Amino acid sequence: AGIGVVVAIIAGVIIWAATRDSGSSSTTSTVPGTGDGSAAPVSMPVKVTGTALPAFDSSASTDPAVGTAAPVLSAYDFNRQQVTIDSSKGAYMLVFLAHWCPHCNREVPELNAWRDSGDVPADLQVIAVTTAVDPSRPNYPPSDWVKTMDWTWPVLADSEDYDAAQAFGVSGFPFGVIIGTDGK
Repeated sequence: AGIGVVVAIIAGVIIWAATRDSGSSSTTSTVPGTGDGSAAPVSMPVKVTGTALPAFDSSASTDPAVGTAAPVLSAYDFNRQQVTIDSSKGAYMLVFLAHWCPHCNREVPELNAWRDSGDVPADLQVIAVTTAVDPSRPNYPPSDWVKTMDWTWPVLADSEDYDAAQAFGVSGFPFGVIIGTDGK
């Protein structure tokens, strides 16, 4: 599974490089009414604007999402800061992760090694989305898990209904999507 994701990442970086633009692809604001902030949230509201990408089908000869406009994602990080992700200010890669997923626990160190290698394009944002949260499963809560895994890129919390994952056609974990500056 890790090799497939790495191949997908390399292909995505090639696509991204062809459409790259400078700048940041996110804006932030604070979520209102979140209490005293004593504990990081495990899921937060997510707003999806636009049409969801089709679900990935590994048995299909081509991915129908390639070349399709991606939806705009507005979600919150574990500090309750709202982050809006779109391609208007640059290319980005979303990595959907589940804290309990053994494949995610093997993939995150691979992505960290890529980060540490210096080979990640400087203007490509890499953002994790923690989803499929289950308090009865290992590595709960996800806010602690990403710290333990040394994930230093931004992290967003998906909604309880997995709105972000559904909007990007997630069919398993880990799941990566790279969106170029053209929004596709």
